[in-house]
Amino acid sequence: MLVNDGILPMAPIRDLESLRALVDGQRHGIVTLLTEEPLTAKDLAERLGIGRTRLYYHLGILEQHGLIHVVDTRMVSGIAERTYRAVARTFRVDRKLLASQASEAQISDAQASLIEAVADDLRARAAAEEHAGDADVLVSRMFLWLNEARRTELRARLGALIEEYRSADRDGTEMELGVAFFAANRSAT
Repeated sequence: MLVNDGILPMAPIRDLESLRALVDGQRHGIVTLLTEEPLTAKDLAERLGIGRTRLYYHLGILEQHGLIHVVDTRMVSGIAERTYRAVARTFRVDRKLLASQASEAQISDAQASLIEAVADDLRARAAAEEHAGDADVLVSRMFLWLNEARRTELRARLGALIEEYRSADRDGTEMELGVAFFAANRSAT
């Protein structure tokens, strides 16, 4: 079922290579922009501040793994200009789909790479002097003891909250959100 803007509300990540493609910081940024609206390579390069050659490399990988697709092609000064769009608003890792191709450790490592990318971005942000003392940063870590019903409820509420804020405020500031919700294995530490 397509949502009113022509993309799926959710698409599964079917293989480990697709997950690795999406985990890359620049590719994740590209997909994030393309969930909001269709954009050309020129538009993406300007918004992300990366060169077109590098951008085309990332677009090729994302297209190869079925995370984005071309929605329009038009001729501009004799050159084909493609407009890209994410295939879905949200991508979910289905561990059962990946289990036949990768170990649990490989899947967890790929998912953890997303959180590591958020941590790297936070470190880079802190190093930028213009954000010193910025009150917009919220980082929290906690261990909760939840029964199955409350786990299910919290996961659904977190997902709904993320969806509520997914659409961009055109006059807003770009914010980054990283969420990890999983059963803790504290006996391993």
